[in-house]
Amino acid sequence: MDLRRRQRGFLLIVAIVLVVVASMLAVTIAMIAGTSGTSAGDNLQSGQALFLAGSGVEYETRRMAQNLEWYRSTADPFDLTTQNFGQGSFTVQTNLPATLLRARANPGDTTITAYTTNRFPNFNAAASPPTTCNPCYLQLDDDITGSAEYVRYTGIAGNTFTGLTRNVTIGTTPAHTGTAGARDRSTTVYPVTTLSVALPANCAAPANVQIVAHPKFLGAGTLDIEGEEISYKNSSSSGGVMTLTGITRCLDDVTGPPGNTPASHAVLAPVTPVLIGDFSKDYEAQVVSTGTVGPAQRTMNRVLQR
Repeated sequence: MDLRRRQRGFLLIVAIVLVVVASMLAVTIAMIAGTSGTSAGDNLQSGQALFLAGSGVEYETRRMAQNLEWYRSTADPFDLTTQNFGQGSFTVQTNLPATLLRARANPGDTTITAYTTNRFPNFNAAASPPTTCNPCYLQLDDDITGSAEYVRYTGIAGNTFTGLTRNVTIGTTPAHTGTAGARDRSTTVYPVTTLSVALPANCAAPANVQIVAHPKFLGAGTLDIEGEEISYKNSSSSGGVMTLTGITRCLDDVTGPPGNTPASHAVLAPVTPVLIGDFSKDYEAQVVSTGTVGPAQRTMNRVLQR
């Protein structure tokens, strides 16, 4: 009798263990099913967000095609727009690498007024690029070997650059000086920065190009270094240096495919965005579009040229 009682107690323990194990398995299966469902939902929303980001790029591309005066915008970035679409929304903004004079600038003027000073850094004696600069440079007009000039500024008030020194020299080997003169309304106003690491005299694409960080430069686009046009597909900023990657050199090589030898470029050589063959034949802008569906967000970028 005692043996049978002990056996019944043992079977009870086995039954309890089996119930606990079965419960744990049921909970585990439910968690796996729930996680799989959540993952599938997240993947679906992520894909939808990506398509919305693409829709935002196409939406802004069309709007930009209908806008003939990109650089007359009084804000940068501009066209900051959120649109509900499908299962979520997209938000687009367009960054500009330059602006235009809003009023004529005469040779003796110590201030110039542009359509916008947004994203141009302010002067600070102890500069911390890209937020502040010292020295702070602009370029007025397109061709620095012709009618353009470099300008140094020490302040920004509204949409006016103040404390100007006109027709300054930038760089050392060689030094670059433009041409002083009056500037008509709607003359292009470019930001100017300088090269941080020298470039050799060849058209081979380096791993990167490093310039002093400047918020007005696009995350991807085209720039001019001493007459050589260079494109870049990506960029990042750290420690006051903007590192450009996905480089193509010698875009302005008019004698054949890229490959002819350009001049080398020393540290402190002036760097200006947009110029193609020393003229703004292709105004550039960068569209940044973010698609959102629930908690999922995806971002797409496109550089537009006109």
